[in-house]
Amino acid sequence: MKKTTLLILVLVVGTFLAACSGNGNKFDAKVEQEKATKVMNGVLTSFKDEEKLAEANTSDKANIISWNKIEEKNKSAISRDLAKNEQRKLLYLLTFNRSENLNGRNQSNILFTHNTKIKNTSFNKAKQTFTFDVERSGFTHKLITLEKQKDTWKIAKIVDPE
Repeated sequence: MKKTTLLILVLVVGTFLAACSGNGNKFDAKVEQEKATKVMNGVLTSFKDEEKLAEANTSDKANIISWNKIEEKNKSAISRDLAKNEQRKLLYLLTFNRSENLNGRNQSNILFTHNTKIKNTSFNKAKQTFTFDVERSGFTHKLITLEKQKDTWKIAKIVDPE
């Protein structure tokens, strides 16, 4: 009797563990693409207000201020490993930087861009990453790759299309 009860208990626990482990590791590309797209759209629309983002004497100072604001607003969507060059590409895509001559000195203004959209999305099955083909105003064109980091989709790479 004890052996039968123990055997049933082992079978029930084994079945439960097998069911749990099978579902947890399954990667549903369609569901994950929806999650990644939501993250990407959140980044692209976070500066839709058309207000000034940063003002500084030089564009370099304005870019630093702007990047800090972008990173703060999108902390959960931007990978810590995003390279400085890739940060600049994302900053350029999300903002419009211009310099004005005010009273004999230059002042750099970075304005919100409101017409940035996703043209296409591709999935790398081997790496399990999504790459978004993003365009601004019909002329700025970047490929932004998101990878899953600790159950969250994050921007990991930004490149110019070839």
